[in-house]
Amino acid sequence: MPIFSDDAETFKANGSGFQFSGVNISKLGASEYTLVGAACDRSSSVTPFASEIEKCVIESFKACQKSARVDNLLARLLAFGTEVTEEHGFRPLADCHLANYDGFLKPGGTTKLYDACVDTVDAMATYGKDLISQDYTANGIVIIITDGADYGSRFKAHHVKEAMMRARQSESLESLVSLLIGINVKEPSIAQYLKDFQGEGGFDKYVEAADASAKTIAKLVDFISKSISMQSQAVNSGGPSQLVTF
Repeated sequence: MPIFSDDAETFKANGSGFQFSGVNISKLGASEYTLVGAACDRSSSVTPFASEIEKCVIESFKACQKSARVDNLLARLLAFGTEVTEEHGFRPLADCHLANYDGFLKPGGTTKLYDACVDTVDAMATYGKDLISQDYTANGIVIIITDGADYGSRFKAHHVKEAMMRARQSESLESLVSLLIGINVKEPSIAQYLKDFQGEGGFDKYVEAADASAKTIAKLVDFISKSISMQSQAVNSGGPSQLVTF
């Protein structure tokens, strides 16, 4: 079940053809927006720390809701395992009731990491292009949280990079920042896989958390919320924000 039940419109993403939802643009009140596209791994391997991933999302969004830029943020959330599920489409972050996020991961199955990445980027680019065509200014930030390697996607790593390039070259967004977050990465082979995927997938930055402890989650929350805030402050500047240090 989606986190929110509302009358959001349905769109078809350019490039991949994934369907996604978003608030009717005519209902928006600001002139500029930062689109936040977050996708969280819900494969069976995250079962021991699924609640920590949920907390990371909730606390990051909570911090952004306290920002002076909250009315300029539109967020979309995916979860991916054997399937890629839109938990909610692009909606004002100020209207995201965080209590509804408890238990959204429900881990199980495999890891369609590449499909989730392409879905996130293509949906953002498509929605951003619609915003810009209606005289809004829009940029975006992609946040992918995973603990392991892809299994079962119909897309490959290079398709993720191609989606990033489409978003940047088609003038769908003023700028795009893309973050790949490895959480509870303990095996050297997985660490290397995700480091390689940063380049193969065209991500701006890869950060790695060796565990999902309270201290690590707090550090990730600070990193994610600051990254969103800085990209929001950069909208209408003509370029992306500086990358935040983890």
